[in-house]
Amino acid sequence: MSRALPVLVAAALAAMSAHALADTLLHLSETATVMAHPDELDATLRVEALSSSAAVAQRQVNAAMEEAVATAKKVAGLTVGVAGYFVWHVGPTPQDHAERWQASQSLTLTSHDGTALLQLVGELQQKGLAVSQLGWRLSDATEHQARADATRKAITALRGRAEEAAAVLGLRFGSFKEVRLDGARPMPMLQRAMTMGAAAAAAAPPPTAEATDVAVSATADADVVLLPK
Repeated sequence: MSRALPVLVAAALAAMSAHALADTLLHLSETATVMAHPDELDATLRVEALSSSAAVAQRQVNAAMEEAVATAKKVAGLTVGVAGYFVWHVGPTPQDHAERWQASQSLTLTSHDGTALLQLVGELQQKGLAVSQLGWRLSDATEHQARADATRKAITALRGRAEEAAAVLGLRFGSFKEVRLDGARPMPMLQRAMTMGAAAAAAAPPPTAEATDVAVSATADADVVLLPK
């Protein structure tokens, strides 16, 4: 019995070594893309005021922003945010030697209802707010679903390529030894507005924003084990 044990161990190690040598490791990567339709519209508008007094400019901005927020909150299903409060000194020019202060604050609006949001933006423009940017993007839920679809598509394509490679090599697909998944976040489709003063913004027509499909990609990178037939 003591003599048989080393023989059995040696035989097992030899079989394991032969099995390891018989396996072929194949590295593959596949990227798949699906198109998703943006379902969320974002708008950023500015409230601005210019005065010889910093305090007066700030009061004007505060009052205008309070009115704008109250108007925006009347629209159902709208997300309203206020940020970016700035006050700075505007020096005299050769044409105007007066000392002036300018104040500015941004209003952000997000909605799934593009028609309602565009109407609101037009109304706020009439009140003197200027549009900084406007554009469609994928909501978190839509982007998550699109990325899941792209991932499934990439993995399916990866399995197909592995089987094709195995057939060419005279082998068969064994398993995925390791799979790595990755995906790039799509950029929002922003339309930047021209910078203009309050009077020009009030006279501007309501903006338009057309939603175009966005590409969402996912990459599957894997080590594939191929076995003898």
